[in-house]
Amino acid sequence: MTESNFRSTAANSIGVGGNAVLTATEVRAVEARYPDVDMMRRAGRAAFEFLRERTDTNATITLVIGPGNNGGDALACAAELASAGYKPAIIMLGDPAKFGDDAASAWDRVLECGSSIIHERPIEYGVRPDWIVDGLFGIGLKRPFNGVYIKIAENIVGARATGSQVLALDVPSGIDADTGAVVGDVAVAADHTLTFIAHKPGLLTGAALDYVGELHLATLGLELEPECKLRSFGHEDLLLQLRLIERLRARNDHKGTNGTLAVVGGANGMLGAALLAARAAIRMGVGKVKVGWLAEPFPHIDPHMPELMMTSATTLAATEPTAWVVGCGMSISGQAARVLKSVLTQARACVVDADALNLIAQSADLATLIQKRSVATIITPHPTEAARLLGCATPDVQRDRIRAARDLAKGYRCVAVLKGAGTVISDGEHTSINTTGNPLLATAGTGDVLAGMIGALLARGHSAFDAAQLGVAMHGAAADDMRKRGIKRAVASDVIDELRHL
Repeated sequence: MTESNFRSTAANSIGVGGNAVLTATEVRAVEARYPDVDMMRRAGRAAFEFLRERTDTNATITLVIGPGNNGGDALACAAELASAGYKPAIIMLGDPAKFGDDAASAWDRVLECGSSIIHERPIEYGVRPDWIVDGLFGIGLKRPFNGVYIKIAENIVGARATGSQVLALDVPSGIDADTGAVVGDVAVAADHTLTFIAHKPGLLTGAALDYVGELHLATLGLELEPECKLRSFGHEDLLLQLRLIERLRARNDHKGTNGTLAVVGGANGMLGAALLAARAAIRMGVGKVKVGWLAEPFPHIDPHMPELMMTSATTLAATEPTAWVVGCGMSISGQAARVLKSVLTQARACVVDADALNLIAQSADLATLIQKRSVATIITPHPTEAARLLGCATPDVQRDRIRAARDLAKGYRCVAVLKGAGTVISDGEHTSINTTGNPLLATAGTGDVLAGMIGALLARGHSAFDAAQLGVAMHGAAADDMRKRGIKRAVASDVIDELRHL
C-alpha cells in the first residue's frame, strides 16, 4: 500500500463523544420542559447532600442569599440543613417580597426551621465558618457587582483565605456562565462548584478555572436532548475512546498502514521545535516520521530518536506523505512562506501551527489557500496567534474562547484548536472543551509536542475533529499523570516520555 492511497479515515473515525455542555439559555429551555418540577428544591437538596457528605451537624455553615434563583437554591439548601439538625446562618441580600413562587416557598421553609438570619451584614472578621455557600448570583449574571454585593464577595474571598471552604452553587458569582470571563472587578473564588442540570461552558475554560475549584454536576434527574453541539471531553471519555481504538486495531498492522507524517519547520535557532513535534509523533504510533528542515545546515540524525528521517524542507515539500505538520520553529522568512504554500496546495491532511499561522495572518494569499483546502486541516493557535488570525486583540479572544474557536473554524474552513486552559476544539458546528491538563504544560515546547501528536493521529487515519480532540486530551492526560506522581516541574520532553504509558 502506498502512502497516497492510505486507508480511509472512516476506519478510525470514532465520533465527537464527551458530555453535553449547555449555555444559560439552553438550560432555561430544559427547565421549561419540566413546569411541574420544583427545580429549586431539587437543587437545594443536591447542595445539602454535597455538604452532608463532607460535614457533620456541628459544622458552621453560612449561606449567602442573593436576589435571584441562585439565592433560592441556597435557601432551599438552608431549609434542608436545618431540617437535618444543622444550624445554618443566612446572610440575606435578596428581598423576600420579590421572590418567585419556588424561592418564596424555600424562604417559608427556612422561617419555619428557625435558622439564624442576618440581613445585609457581611461575615464578621475573625468569625470563620467551616463552609460558605455562595448563592449570590447564578447563570444569568452579565453585569458587574455593585454596592453591598462587592463587599460581600470580597468578604467571602477573605474568609476563604483564612480557612473557610466555599461552595458555589451553579456558577461562582461574578463569572459569566457562557464564556468563563470575570464579569467585573471581583468574583467569588470557590473550592467547589456544584452546577445543576448540565455543565456550563464558562466553567470549563479561560479565567473561570481559577474560580471554579473542583467541579461537580447534579443533573436534578432531568434528561437532555441527545444532540448537543457543545460538549466536554475528559479523562473518562479519553479512556473509552482509546479502548475502542485498540479493539479496532488490526493484528497485521505494519508501518505502511500506520501512515507517514512529514514535519516541516526548524529554522536556524529553532531546531528544537521540529524535533519535539517529530519525537511526539513517533511516540504516538505513526508508521514513519520525516523532518524537513529550514535550517542550513540541518541535522542528519536525532541521536535521541534515530527512528526519525531527516531532509531539507524544500525536498520534503515535494513529496506526498499521509499527513503534514507545518510551522514548528519555521520562522516567517520568504523561504518559509514558499514551503508553506507548497504544503497547503497538496491534497493531504495537515496540522498548521506556530509560525505557519503567523505567515497566514500576514498573507491574504496564504489565508485563501487554507480556506480553499478540501482535505482535513487543523490549526492550533494559542490566544495571541488566534487574535492575529481573527484581526482582534488577545483579550477579545480570551473573553469568549468558544466564540473565537468557532469563528476560526468557520473563517478558515478547518478544525480550530484554541490552546490554553480548557482548550477549545471546533469545526464551526461541533465544539468540544478539553478538561484534561494542568499548569505543568505551561512551558516552552509543549505546543510543538501537541502539534506532533495531532499530526500522528491524522496520519494514522483519524478524522480531523477526532485527531484534534484525542490529541489534546492525551496531551493533558500525560501532564495529569505526571502530577499524580508528585512531579512539580516539567519540560516538553517529559510529556513525550509520558506518552509511552498512555
